[in-house]
Amino acid sequence: MIKYIPNLITAANLICGCIATILATLNQFDAAFLVVLLGVFFDLFDGLVARLFNVSSKLGLQLDSLADLITSGFVPGIVVYQLFLRSGVIISHFKLNLFYNDIIFSIAPIALVSFLIPLGAAFRLARFNIRDSNSFDFFGLPTPANAIFFCSLPILIDNPSFLFLSYYLKSPYVLIFLVCLFVFLMNSNWRLFSVKNNSKLRLNIIIYPVVLFLSSMPLVYYFNGAAFPIIILIYLLLSATRNWILFQS
Repeated sequence: MIKYIPNLITAANLICGCIATILATLNQFDAAFLVVLLGVFFDLFDGLVARLFNVSSKLGLQLDSLADLITSGFVPGIVVYQLFLRSGVIISHFKLNLFYNDIIFSIAPIALVSFLIPLGAAFRLARFNIRDSNSFDFFGLPTPANAIFFCSLPILIDNPSFLFLSYYLKSPYVLIFLVCLFVFLMNSNWRLFSVKNNSKLRLNIIIYPVVLFLSSMPLVYYFNGAAFPIIILIYLLLSATRNWILFQS
């Protein structure tokens, strides 16, 4: 029975992704983000439980990737599509006559750029599954970090404390740039430190997760969900700093 527990936790992650998708289509971004955070927690917890009880399996690995594709790939794609619609992009209406019935498609063509996110996540997860690496670092931005950034972006846009950023973040051109940037980061070979590092507790290893945690706490306290895009940017900056220091040494 114990061997099924990690897969049940992974299934909970997938269900969270399905629920968050519904909430995002209803523009309930705060609720969608909370459910995505719950899914990310399940994503971290299933691997921990599998290692704890020594019940890791190939099935669990594949199921984990499929759940991640929904929660950390498809959901942020839907959120960004909704942000495109809010930015006022043109919605085109296409009519298809099939069996004497008119089927109408209402789509914002430029907003389809948002679905580069699940596509990029799928490629990243596939690469992760076939990569033979014993490194404790991530290569490329993890899909959960990508999901946290985009799913919390509408919360930041709507937060009165960030009105100076909202004007730019509502622009479809900025959204296109962010989508392309994060798809690139997910599939790059850029080393990013892991917040669940299993290596020995050496100061030069744990200092970066500690700094990330300490800088995140006041941001979350003051700005709540709007803090998370900033936290992801701090994570990227800290990883870049660490890589530069390692390169210099």
